[in-house]
Amino acid sequence: MKTSLSATALLTLALGAASLALPSSASAETHVGVNIGIGVPVPHGYTSVHVGRDNYYYHRGVFYRPGPRGYYVVRAPRGAVIRTLPPHYSRVYIGSSVYYRYGDVYYRDYDGGYVVVDAPPTTVVTTSAPPSNAVIGAPVQDDTQTIVVGTEEYEFKDGQFFKKNADGLVWTPAPLGAITKSLPNDARSVWYQDTEYFEVEDVYFKKTQEGYRVVEAPWKAGKK
Repeated sequence: MKTSLSATALLTLALGAASLALPSSASAETHVGVNIGIGVPVPHGYTSVHVGRDNYYYHRGVFYRPGPRGYYVVRAPRGAVIRTLPPHYSRVYIGSSVYYRYGDVYYRDYDGGYVVVDAPPTTVVTTSAPPSNAVIGAPVQDDTQTIVVGTEEYEFKDGQFFKKNADGLVWTPAPLGAITKSLPNDARSVWYQDTEYFEVEDVYFKKTQEGYRVVEAPWKAGKK
């Protein structure tokens, strides 16, 4: 005799199918509102994070806790330790201390990972994370730029400077004072004493009316 599936079994199968159909990144972006119940399992690749007696689930900068209708996005708990920083984080320098910012959450180095801390008191806090593959406040470079500094001419592409010779383009250290129209998409926002800079492969830029000027690392300026 054939047996029919129970209502509970059907519900279980339906929920399982829904979780398989959901992209793993669907709930992992920081625009997901706090206290919004996503009603599905946490994204694949999550890690468990313990803060005191409380247990959280973490994935790509977002913290979750279980609730009556699924897993809920919650504010990053102070003291939570993660192994790797979220993508597109920014570095913030306060004196000799470095913080890592993702959205309005701040981290500091801690025992092989990073710990959630209070925002430093002298820092301008932004409430949204930089979008994927984009620079905060900077147009993205999509071609080669010719830049003249004094009597020297350079080619600027993908955050690197080159000079022409008989063999073609040769890499050269970034010349101080060079001004670019835009920056590559992997440039990172760096805050130092309430001023924003952009960093690409240890080259620092400061936004000006003319464009993005190559400058010394801000914490080194004036120490010579």
